[in-house]
Amino acid sequence: MLLTSRRSIPRSTLLVLALAAALPAAFAGPAPAAAPAVPDDTLLPYTVTAHDTLIGLNRTLFAAPGAWKEVAKINHLPDSNRITPGQVLMVPAHYLHSKVVPAQLLSVFGDVRIGGQPAAAGAAFNVGDTLRTGDASSAVVQLADGSHVKLAPNTEGRLDEQRRFQIKATAAAIDDGLVAASLRLLSGSVEVFASKVLRARPLEVSTPTAVIGVRGTVYRVRNDVTPATAVASAVDASATEVLEGKVHAQVGTAATQSADVPASFGAPLEPGRKPVVLPLPAAPDLSAMPASFDHLPIRLHFPGSLPLRVQLADDAAFDHIQLDQHVSAGDEVRVPRLADGTWHLRVRAVSPEGLEGLDAVRDFQLHARPEAPFLVDPPANAKRPVGDVTLRWTLNPDAARYVVEVARDAQFTQIAWRDEHVSGATVVFHPSDSDFGAADGVYWWRVVSVDATGHRGAWGDTQALILRPTPRAPLGRVSPDGTAIELSWGGDPDDREDVELARDDAFQQIVARGDFGAPGGTLARPPAGTYYARYRFVEPDGFKTSWSGAAKIEVESNWHKAWRALLPDALTK
Repeated sequence: MLLTSRRSIPRSTLLVLALAAALPAAFAGPAPAAAPAVPDDTLLPYTVTAHDTLIGLNRTLFAAPGAWKEVAKINHLPDSNRITPGQVLMVPAHYLHSKVVPAQLLSVFGDVRIGGQPAAAGAAFNVGDTLRTGDASSAVVQLADGSHVKLAPNTEGRLDEQRRFQIKATAAAIDDGLVAASLRLLSGSVEVFASKVLRARPLEVSTPTAVIGVRGTVYRVRNDVTPATAVASAVDASATEVLEGKVHAQVGTAATQSADVPASFGAPLEPGRKPVVLPLPAAPDLSAMPASFDHLPIRLHFPGSLPLRVQLADDAAFDHIQLDQHVSAGDEVRVPRLADGTWHLRVRAVSPEGLEGLDAVRDFQLHARPEAPFLVDPPANAKRPVGDVTLRWTLNPDAARYVVEVARDAQFTQIAWRDEHVSGATVVFHPSDSDFGAADGVYWWRVVSVDATGHRGAWGDTQALILRPTPRAPLGRVSPDGTAIELSWGGDPDDREDVELARDDAFQQIVARGDFGAPGGTLARPPAGTYYARYRFVEPDGFKTSWSGAAKIEVESNWHKAWRALLPDALTK
């Protein structure tokens, strides 16, 4: 903003300009709640240069007519016409030219809005604007003095003040002037990186409970809002935690309810109470956490007896926070979705007073793509008869092919079958006797995805599969008295057996059925002829095995010769 000597402007023009400046404010309605402008008693330094006079500064530096008299009084000048180069004059801020300047969004990640509208990096954040971050979203604001304010997910803040004051006696000097800034934290949490520069007054972050002021430091401010209910109004719980330097925290307007908070300490900020300064909880121990993960979801466990705040970001500065979660002591942190690459984990313990402690930071690598498919059929611990087994899984669009393994042990050291070039989502496994045992028994199977470049992901979950043997053919004969067919077999006493008697070995012409237990049973004697008998086990869980081999039984027309009915592979002697 270019400054013009007030003496060069006619009084009538000055009056018009004053009215023009006042009218918009008069019709704009009440201004949003904001911190006051720089107090009248704030004194800013001006260094006298050659050829400066106090009255001359009234034309180039001071914004109010007659300000030079007050400046002379404040600085105890015996002769207001005599000031010397290098001399520092303390000038009330309200006597200096100033202008409101915007902040800027330095970084935007996820759902970030200014005044309810989507915002992008580089956008202006003006005084009176409200900035909000959504779930898995964060933002970094750069103030005019170079300070950075990072908004965590689900945080809302308002820029209440940012004004630059001219402290040099040149027309363009206001652009290099001292800054006064104040940010209002309505909900959520911010981390402040205050630049170490001279300011018109300390940078302030205020909450509904307190005001936290600094000159150059790193600290956090939090304001948790408990929603109003039918029996109580909304409650704000604020706190500050200092990581570097020192902050001054004041609850309300009473100076007696204030405290200086040094590094590695924090203070809950409760209405009506002087802040109690407490040490921050130590950083959690993350040394046991793996340095890499090869499958999703990621499951994290942290030691300690305190609740935790856990954050994940794809950058070391934590400008892009993708997970921000509070967990109770001992609870698992489960991350279902995450891109492959390097990730940065930050964990803080939370004290009983609600203070978040020092940061523990650990990086890890994730290589989970292409992800393993979900196993569909047979389901876990399913039973199947010995024979060809069709294995099915879900298709992964990122996979060009799959590798399938079937083993006789859960550790997959006894591989029974393997195929490295399976396309589609199904394959047939042919069990057979091997060095690891008979074809029946317990198997484990798993699948891994391979992308078009040949990169393999991680093995998916394993599932057990139980193959039940085919029962042996039964023993069968006509009973000695010639009235029944007697059948016998082995098996578990807890099993039941389904039995069929047919005229053909394909069992298309069934003549009798039965339901028996071990070790056998009888069927009524059919008419003379050739018959075939078979059975299958029905296990307690309802699983039915394959049908056994068939026993051939001859039923003679002369029942006295029925005892000569023999098994298929025997002859009457």
